[in-house]
Amino acid sequence: MQSRFNPTPIFLAVMGALAVMPAYADTATDATVDTGAVSVMGEGQVRASNAVDRKQFQEQTPGKNPVMALERVPGVSVTTADPYGIYEYGTDIEMRGFNSDQIGMTVDGVPMTNNAVAGGNPASRFMDSENLESATVAQGSGDLSTPSYNSLGGSINYKTIDPRNQFGVQGELSGGSYNSHREFVRLDTGKSDNGTKAFISGSRTDTEKWRGAGKNWVDHFETKVQNIFGENKVGLSFIYNKRFDHDYLDMSLADYQKYGRSYDLNTTWTGNPLQDQNNYTGWTNGRTDKLLSLPADLKLTDKMRLTLVPYYQKEDGFGTYNPGHNPNTGAVQLMYRQSSYFTDRYGMTSKLTYDLGQHQLAAGLWVERYKFDNDRKWYDTLNPAVNGDPNWNALVKTDFDRSFVTNSTTFYVQDTISMLNNRMKLDLGAKAISVSRDYVDNLNNANNRNAKYSKSFLPQIGATYQLTATEQVFGNYAQNFSAPSNSVLTVGTYNPDLKPETSTNIDLGIRTKREHFDASLALYQVKYDNRILQIKDSTNRYLLNADIYSNVGSITSKGVELASTWHPTDRFNLYTSLTLNDSKFDQNYQASSTTVVYSGGKIVPDSPQVMFFADASYHLGDYFAGVNGKYVGKRYSTVDNTESAPGYEVFGLRAGYQTKSFHGMKDFKVQFNVENLFDKSYLSSINTGTTAGNPTYFTGTPRSYYLSIGASI
Repeated sequence: MQSRFNPTPIFLAVMGALAVMPAYADTATDATVDTGAVSVMGEGQVRASNAVDRKQFQEQTPGKNPVMALERVPGVSVTTADPYGIYEYGTDIEMRGFNSDQIGMTVDGVPMTNNAVAGGNPASRFMDSENLESATVAQGSGDLSTPSYNSLGGSINYKTIDPRNQFGVQGELSGGSYNSHREFVRLDTGKSDNGTKAFISGSRTDTEKWRGAGKNWVDHFETKVQNIFGENKVGLSFIYNKRFDHDYLDMSLADYQKYGRSYDLNTTWTGNPLQDQNNYTGWTNGRTDKLLSLPADLKLTDKMRLTLVPYYQKEDGFGTYNPGHNPNTGAVQLMYRQSSYFTDRYGMTSKLTYDLGQHQLAAGLWVERYKFDNDRKWYDTLNPAVNGDPNWNALVKTDFDRSFVTNSTTFYVQDTISMLNNRMKLDLGAKAISVSRDYVDNLNNANNRNAKYSKSFLPQIGATYQLTATEQVFGNYAQNFSAPSNSVLTVGTYNPDLKPETSTNIDLGIRTKREHFDASLALYQVKYDNRILQIKDSTNRYLLNADIYSNVGSITSKGVELASTWHPTDRFNLYTSLTLNDSKFDQNYQASSTTVVYSGGKIVPDSPQVMFFADASYHLGDYFAGVNGKYVGKRYSTVDNTESAPGYEVFGLRAGYQTKSFHGMKDFKVQFNVENLFDKSYLSSINTGTTAGNPTYFTGTPRSYYLSIGASI
């Protein structure tokens, strides 16, 4: 196991800045901010809902993907290929049988419309864990106001902390296994006389791969400006995120069993194209994202408010590979292949609320234009005996050069009714969604296509009832919709009769909130209809397009989710969550013109039937410690359930010292984290397949160690 840490000049420079902070502390005011209460158990929500608050994000190893903190939420499965969760192709999230492409996500109200790694907007690119206030998870169905046209399952809404009212500087440094290091700094201006306040922050996360060779790094920058006047708030937010990574090899089950968890890409250049196509230097990815939003929360009258979030995002990215064959002749020859991604999207969410006392009326509109350009080109290499660098003047082939434009509109209305002296709350509402897609093949305009998908009535009804002072029951019914993806327009045989996927979600549950104990129990059933599948007749691995996409049937999921917190004293807290899930295909389907997949009654791949999470923490004065563990049950990796990843359990440890004042510094903190405490070897993320031998896997990170130090003035 590799666990070295070499301090970089940047690390040492920031350490120096922390060291001199006391010299300025006397002139600064306390920068600590109360971010407000977050109902971890979803109190008052008509649907199954749980939240992760600021405390949980701060307990993670600094720099970890904030998504990884969601593994504590019942119903949510998070898997990663690296300790930080920053290698996106190896990071997956699954909820009640749905994957991240089928879950609605927002960051400060801005929709993360497409969670695809290539050309999409994964939420983790737009936040640093140090700036996060909360993440609210609705496992079954998101609120009507959630802006999404592909949310068949639930929703995840991230909220960052606002600029602080006092001037302050916050810094944090961390490092550990695999030569990893992270630097974070944030400056708050404090609130001016005219009500304006702002913050600016930046971070750098850099780590070597834990297996094989190569690096992953992320540069992240955020700024937020707010002006508060009366009962109104307007602001500006800008986020810049640049990332680069060398790929981890996803391996077959047979390779894992033969070579173990550390099996990866080649590290030695041989001059043999068939060997060097698997050299790590050719397997790279890069993305640069910029996101601007201008949120406004306005009081129009004593009873009416308007919330607006206009936004604009731009992304460019690439992915590279050195194939060992010429695409035109099939001859053995080292090539350089690059896929390019360009995204340009803008839109606005709006919500108008009107308070009629017993009735709270709301109406909202979301509009967006999303343009995605994508090409893939092959070049000859300059000196294949030495490396795989491209000869940009020797273009060999263009696989595709295409553009997609998606225009979407979502409108909803809702009435929240308070009844029985406010003991009962009833939510009634519905939304309408319209999505149009235009596809342009820049190599052959004869392939240009367009499609429109819509649903004019998607109802939701939910209620809560306060049984006692401490117990609350809830229930929710919702219909959801997902427009077919861009790829359905690119196939050789286009299916104009393709229907949008739909789902019907039902939640029933009870919550309790007592002096030393909180808990939530939810029962659910989900019916997922018109499932879309890629149907192929050819086994040619170089064929770019499937023959056709078709609706192939339905999936039924049902289960139980339980979360509880026991806090007998201010010093000790025990949190647990349990998930029992049963997601099964309802029928067989035709995989090709000659093949039937016998999926009826089979468990949906990568949907564990049992998950358990526990976290115990203890505080003694300024010292703290905690241990957590999760169990993930057996997961099938094939549709026919002939191959599976064994269940596993992983533990983590944290300990540290935190005080409000330390030698002139404020909020001083030293924290030590251990990931995979008992060095468990296990299969983490799964690329599922139809039958045995098709799936591939990423392996979980071995035991690793991290130390962080932070303070503010």
